[in-house]
Amino acid sequence: MKQTGIRRVGMLAALLVFLSIPVRSGAVGSFEYLGAGELKGMIEQKSPGLVIIDSRSAQQFEEAHVKGAVNIPLVEMEQDTTLPKVPKNSWLVFYCSGTT
Repeated sequence: MKQTGIRRVGMLAALLVFLSIPVRSGAVGSFEYLGAGELKGMIEQKSPGLVIIDSRSAQQFEEAHVKGAVNIPLVEMEQDTTLPKVPKNSWLVFYCSGTT
């Protein structure tokens, strides 16, 4: 049980590091920063257009993941570069373990 807690903390730490990277939003070529607090609020409010993609393995995803995330392992994304169909103005948030 303690090891699972450590994994969750590690995953959340990786997510917070990832959130310091700009995410694409709005017009073509524009990016906006999405902070951890803002993402948490969007998840809690079930904001329309929020798509969270977890690029870790299926096993890692089953152990712990961000609420509402969709699992598309990196190896699958490398083979099929098309993303799920989402509205044009969606917030796409990707996260990984940092070792994927």
